[in-house]
Amino acid sequence: MKNIYKMMAVLAIGLLYAACTNDDDSTIIEENTFGNAEFYFDNGVNGDKLILGSSYKNSNGETLTINRFNYIISNVVLIKADGTEYVYPKAKSYFIISEEADLHTISLKDIPAGDYTKVKFGLGVDNQRYLEGEAVQQEFWNYAAQHNLTWTWSTGYRFINFEGTFTPSQANKSQKLAEQFGFQIHQGSNSATDNYREIVLNLPTTARVRKGESPNIHIVTDANKIVDGTNKIILKDNLNPAGTNATIMGGENLIKIAENSLNMFTVDHVHNGSGTQHK
Repeated sequence: MKNIYKMMAVLAIGLLYAACTNDDDSTIIEENTFGNAEFYFDNGVNGDKLILGSSYKNSNGETLTINRFNYIISNVVLIKADGTEYVYPKAKSYFIISEEADLHTISLKDIPAGDYTKVKFGLGVDNQRYLEGEAVQQEFWNYAAQHNLTWTWSTGYRFINFEGTFTPSQANKSQKLAEQFGFQIHQGSNSATDNYREIVLNLPTTARVRKGESPNIHIVTDANKIVDGTNKIILKDNLNPAGTNATIMGGENLIKIAENSLNMFTVDHVHNGSGTQHK
């Protein structure tokens, strides 16, 4: 019996040593090696999971039923604790997140091995890229068009396409309180304003990029912030002259929405190691 206990003790020590060795190895950064990383965008509404066709009430007192939530993520940068930045190649750095098409993941390849503590990315398409012309962007333009994220080429991209129906908090005399109206919010740049924005997020856990290891950065996107963020935008106040639909595709409200979008994303957690792809 004593021999059995001794064997179990030796085995336990061996497993503990192996575990500690693996943890220590994960801190080693081999020079001139590369790894991959994955961003997973988890769309929600004010703390709840976004489910298309479901209704959510905001602090403006309006109840929104969301039928579409698509947006463009671009120009990804990974940042180390000392401020060193790795800028993902621009030609490969335009992506679409679409709730209706179940597109939630961005996969980045051949990132220099290192420990990254922040990420930066754009919401929309930057003016520099847009001015390169249609021929340069044709593949992504076609992809964006498939997901309702373009206007005509002369007017460019929709950075956010947010659509559904809403019930106002208070009805006008000519409206029934429970009556629903459509809403379409198509955020993008225009001749008056550049509404492209960059978002910088601190990571709660260092993302370790290594050869054979791919961190997964889980980002929560709060669609509620679009009209119920720093700036409060009442959809009922944006009804068309016929009083049937609220459409926001230009004007001062797009600038306000661009400001709101700066707080639309938060990092929930980071998975490190091999086989960390989000399931």
